[in-house]
Amino acid sequence: LYYISTLNVKAHQGAYAGCSNEGKNNKNDETGVKSLCRNKKWTLYASRDDLHSLTYHYNVVGLDFIFSPFSILEHFFADKIKDSFALYALALPGSFSIAIFDGGKLEYAHHHTHSQGEMASGNDEVSTADFTPPLMEHDIAEGLIDLEDIESLEDLDIIDDLDSLGDIADLDELEEMHEFSEDMPTPEEKRFEQEQNSFLTKGDIDSSAEDYQRFEYIQKALQQFYSTDQCQNRFIETVCIADSQGGSEELKQYLEEELFLNVLVRKVDVAEEINALAMLEEGSA
Repeated sequence: LYYISTLNVKAHQGAYAGCSNEGKNNKNDETGVKSLCRNKKWTLYASRDDLHSLTYHYNVVGLDFIFSPFSILEHFFADKIKDSFALYALALPGSFSIAIFDGGKLEYAHHHTHSQGEMASGNDEVSTADFTPPLMEHDIAEGLIDLEDIESLEDLDIIDDLDSLGDIADLDELEEMHEFSEDMPTPEEKRFEQEQNSFLTKGDIDSSAEDYQRFEYIQKALQQFYSTDQCQNRFIETVCIADSQGGSEELKQYLEEELFLNVLVRKVDVAEEINALAMLEEGSA
C-alpha cells in the first residue's frame, strides 16, 4: 500500500489549547476553518480553502494525509515535550512555527510565513532593504579637475612628475612593467569579480536577516506568553529548534546572548517525519 502525504505550510493555520467541541473533529462549515483535536488536549486548525488547494494539487495521485507543522514538532521533540517546559520551533524555507509545551500541554502556538531574505520588522510582508547605496552626483564629480580653475600649466603638480621620467635609464624596467600589466585583470574581469562578491555578500546578508527575523519571532512569542494570565510567573529557559535547512548558528547565538536561553538545534528531515506520522495514523486507524 502507498500513502501520499504532505505538509501544510500555508499561512492560515495554527493551534490552541483544549478542544472546542469535545467528541467532534470539525467546526461548523460556515467558519471556513477545519479543526482537529489532538489527544483530547489541543486543537489544530487550518483554512478549508488551503486544504482544498492542497488536495487539488495532488488530485492525479490522491492525497491521504495533510499534516500540520505543529504535528511535526510534537513528534520530533516527543522526548522533550512530554516532560519539560520549553519553546519549540520548526524552521522551514519560507515559514517558522513556534509552540510552547509544558509536560505535553500546549500553552502557545503561532505559525509565521515569509519570503526568503525578508528583513525582520514585526511585519511578515516587509521585503529586504536595498543594502547598495545609490551613486550620488557628488560621488561622480569628486576628484575631477575643473579646467577653468587652472590658470597655467605651472599649477599642475603633474609637470614635476613628468620631469622625473628623465631619470629612467634602463628600458628593461619598462618591459617588465608591460609584462606585469598583462597579468592584471581586465575591466570586464574586475566587473565580474565585483558582481560575484556582491552576490556572495547579499547571500550572507539574507541568511543573517532570516536568522534575526526568526529571533524576533521567538522574542515576540515570549513577550506574548509572559503577558497572559496562563504564564503564572513561569520562565522559559530552553528553546528547541528543528532545523530543516541547517545553519541556524546565528539564530542560536542571538538567543543565547540576547535572551540568555539554553538552545538545542536538531537537524530534521521533514519527509522522514511525514512518513513516520503517516505510519502512526495508519496504525491507529
